[in-house]
Amino acid sequence: MVIKDRAVVAVEGMEGTDRTIRRGGRLAGAGFSVVKAGRTHQDMRFDVPAVGLDTVRAIIRAGGAALGLDAGKVAFFQREEAVALAEERGVAIVARTLTSDGEAPLG
Repeated sequence: MVIKDRAVVAVEGMEGTDRTIRRGGRLAGAGFSVVKAGRTHQDMRFDVPAVGLDTVRAIIRAGGAALGLDAGKVAFFQREEAVALAEERGVAIVARTLTSDGEAPLG
């Protein structure tokens, strides 16, 4: 999802993450956030949500400010390079493990 000012601007469909980021960036303008999470009953054998260096590049090109992800269900490829680029360009990355109801655990 692409979010700005607590409003959902774009939801990922069949086009994939990077195109969703581009579409959401056009609609939201600079300063939006991208959130990537798996579905509650996702079959991880066939459909693994993922982010990586290309995702961070897409966020930067579209004017985004942050990437949030469910650390328990989203694969993070090329993590070191992606984190280094995000830090260099001022994009925050937050990874949290969510509970079954979609909430971050307390503590």
